[in-house]
Amino acid sequence: MSSQNNWNNPDMYYQQPQSGPATGSGYNNVNANYGAASYNPNAAYNPNAQYTGGAPVVAYAYQPLPPTNTLAIIALVASIFGVMSSIFLAGIAGIIMGHIARKQIRQSGERGDGMAVAALWVGYVGTALWLLFWVGYVGVMVLVFGVAMVGAGSAG
Repeated sequence: MSSQNNWNNPDMYYQQPQSGPATGSGYNNVNANYGAASYNPNAAYNPNAQYTGGAPVVAYAYQPLPPTNTLAIIALVASIFGVMSSIFLAGIAGIIMGHIARKQIRQSGERGDGMAVAALWVGYVGTALWLLFWVGYVGVMVLVFGVAMVGAGSAG
């Protein structure tokens, strides 16, 4: 059968469960009800009754994750803001908060150490780049105005 002829038939590949072992398969009727089990939408989350052996079902409780350090999040936001704007003081604030957040994370066992480290890297690199930019900008302006003043003094 061609799939082009049945492109709108959603049940084309669906097979009905078998009621017993295939003839000539070599299996006897030990698991005759294997294929006739009803569909359970939560079967993936339940233990397989075939393998429990009558043992009681144990429910697993997952341990909740520790909270993420809020100061690490704020430090990362401040460091990114310091890079994106010319306000390099935000980068310095991000650096300070990143160090404090790492200390809190080590003491309390909270999550967020990666964010705190990222805040430190972004803060240090961003602050250094903006400081270089402003020092270069001011240096060029002083040089331009200095040459202009010297040129104005010699012309008169």
